[in-house]
Amino acid sequence: MRFLSRLAAGVGWCALLLWPCVARTADEAQLKAAIVYNILLFVEWPPGLLAAEGGKLVLCITPGGAVTDAFRALNGRELRGARVTLHRLAGDNAAPVCHAVFVEAADGGRLAGAVKSQRAAGALLLSDDPASPADTTAIVLHRVGSRIAFDVNLRPVRQAGLSLSSKLLRLARTVRE
Repeated sequence: MRFLSRLAAGVGWCALLLWPCVARTADEAQLKAAIVYNILLFVEWPPGLLAAEGGKLVLCITPGGAVTDAFRALNGRELRGARVTLHRLAGDNAAPVCHAVFVEAADGGRLAGAVKSQRAAGALLLSDDPASPADTTAIVLHRVGSRIAFDVNLRPVRQAGLSLSSKLLRLARTVRE
C-alpha cells in the first residue's frame, strides 16, 4: 500500500514537472496556426480566384501532427472575403486542390507525392520544417527562442502566381529571391 502511494505521488510530481512542456507544445501549435492564418491575410490571390471557388480558401494540412487541433479552429473563419475550408492532405491525393498547404516537419517525407501535386496545382506551401526544399516551400516557420519567426522564398510564391504584401515581407526574418 505504501508503495502505491509513493508511486502515485511520483506520477503526480512527474505530471506537474512535465505540464509546462505539454502546455508549451499546445501553445506553440496554436501560435503556428495563428501565424499561418495571418500570413494568408497578406497573400495577394489572383483576382476572382477565391470568388470562383465559391468563396472558399482551401487550406490543407498534413494529418495527425501536433498542429492539427490548432488548425481546426481556423475552419470556417473569414479571410479576405472568403471562408477558410480545412482539409487533411492524404497520400492518395484525395484532397481537393488546395490554395495553401501547411506541411508539418514530421509529415513532409511521408506525403511528398501529395505535396508535390498540390504545389504543381499552384498551392502556396508553408512548413515548420527547416529542411524544407527552398525551391518549393514559400514560407518556413522557425522556432527562435520563445518566438516563431518565418523565412520567405519568393520564387515558389511567384511560380504559384501569387504575391505577398510588402508588410508581410518586412516581418520575415529573411526573404530570398
